[in-house]
Amino acid sequence: MFPTRIQLSKKTWDRLQFLQTKTRLTPNVLARTAISLALRDTRTATINDTRPEQVHVINRDVLFGDQEHAYEAMIKQFCSEQGVDTDPQNIIRSLIDSGLHKMGHIKNLIDMHSIFSRSF
Repeated sequence: MFPTRIQLSKKTWDRLQFLQTKTRLTPNVLARTAISLALRDTRTATINDTRPEQVHVINRDVLFGDQEHAYEAMIKQFCSEQGVDTDPQNIIRSLIDSGLHKMGHIKNLIDMHSIFSRSF
């Protein structure tokens, strides 16, 4: 399902790099966290089908690391539950954007604790 190369918008990449300067976490780890946050609250996860004009390409193995199959399973389940049938690029890009929006309050690594301490 996952494409070999994921095309993120320049705006998304810039947000990931900004968070990297604040938290010292790499953009791929931040993107994984963003996807997880978006999948956790599927009521607000929406899929944007528009292609960005300026893109930053990241390889699938860099973005997901050795957890690729776990993320693929979670995203497939999301698509099934939400009735989403669109390009995987759009799904991944939208989930990252949605999760980054939820991470807007992050100012440093300690703030990441609030993301993971929230009860389900």
